[in-house]
Amino acid sequence: MFKGRHTMSKIENVHDNFFKKVFSDVANVKTFLEIALPEGLRRQLDLGGLELDTTSYVSEEYKASLSDVVVKCAARDKQRPVDVYLLFEHKSYRDKKIFIQLLRYMYLMWQKDSAEGKPLRVILPLVFYHGKGRWNLPTQFAEQFAVNKELRRFLLNFEYLLFDANRWDWETESSRPLKENVFLLSAMLLMKGAYRKDVETIRQVVRLWNKMGLIEEKEQVNFLLIYIAETRDLPAKQLLKILEESEIKGEDIMPTLAQRWRQEGKQEGKQEGRQEGKQEGRQEGKQEGRQEGLREGIEKGFILDKQEVLIMLLSARFGLDEDEKAFIQTIHSIDKLNTALKMVLTADSKMAILDYLKFEQ
Repeated sequence: MFKGRHTMSKIENVHDNFFKKVFSDVANVKTFLEIALPEGLRRQLDLGGLELDTTSYVSEEYKASLSDVVVKCAARDKQRPVDVYLLFEHKSYRDKKIFIQLLRYMYLMWQKDSAEGKPLRVILPLVFYHGKGRWNLPTQFAEQFAVNKELRRFLLNFEYLLFDANRWDWETESSRPLKENVFLLSAMLLMKGAYRKDVETIRQVVRLWNKMGLIEEKEQVNFLLIYIAETRDLPAKQLLKILEESEIKGEDIMPTLAQRWRQEGKQEGKQEGRQEGKQEGRQEGKQEGRQEGLREGIEKGFILDKQEVLIMLLSARFGLDEDEKAFIQTIHSIDKLNTALKMVLTADSKMAILDYLKFEQ
């Protein structure tokens, strides 16, 4: 989220977008469930037949799709065959409204079943948490009511599965399946360390890229680097140094690293604005001239910086021809450029972004 011109820009809902993108791949979901589900429950489910549920469960109240990720698989019960739906909810903070949110999601799914005359489906909610500190909220709905056992047995109750990244140790034997999926392992380590100030997690992840060969997958590495750039207060030069320590050539992925240089570009824009303001002020001999020059210089610096970063990011993800680059250089709306930069992380094609920029030009 862009909070002003003098602060580092953030991709809106960066954690949610990152989570949904990572777990929109069935292979990633399967590997994750192999380490996240209790052993007894895991044996009850046929994860080999896992499928993404692409149905959009929409709330009439909010007019928006609510669930993060929904997958389904068959239960290992020949006597009573049934599909089991696993509802993923991502949290980067401890949210006391979690039960109401999960209940709303489940209600929408059951409402669809009822409208279609089908039996209500089996739903297992799972919360993926990677915020500051451990998740210390109850996992059973009825636990939040301060009543005795006699009253509690009449209350609605359900329980959600919890994956608290703060308690997860990727190097244990239980996490072995992840070591075969270095992209997912990297994504989970970065989410686990998203709120930490140390850079050791980033060093660890970068070493994995080199060791396991992920560095050859430019699209995946760019995607992970964008997340690092948008969630860590890490100077670009320090990130380059970390890459060099792992014998990774920074110039190969420079377009993505350019995101972290936006702040530096802003500072240069300010300086340019001050110089232009002073010069104009001397020429006109007016305080207004200095102020106007300063404002225009800063504005110019911001626009040029955002144009350049957008061109580099789109070139890295999709490729741009010279005409497309020239077109982006004609965009002088900071709001449009800001929105286009946010779209880079999850866009499926460059045309979605270019068409947005062309709209009402």
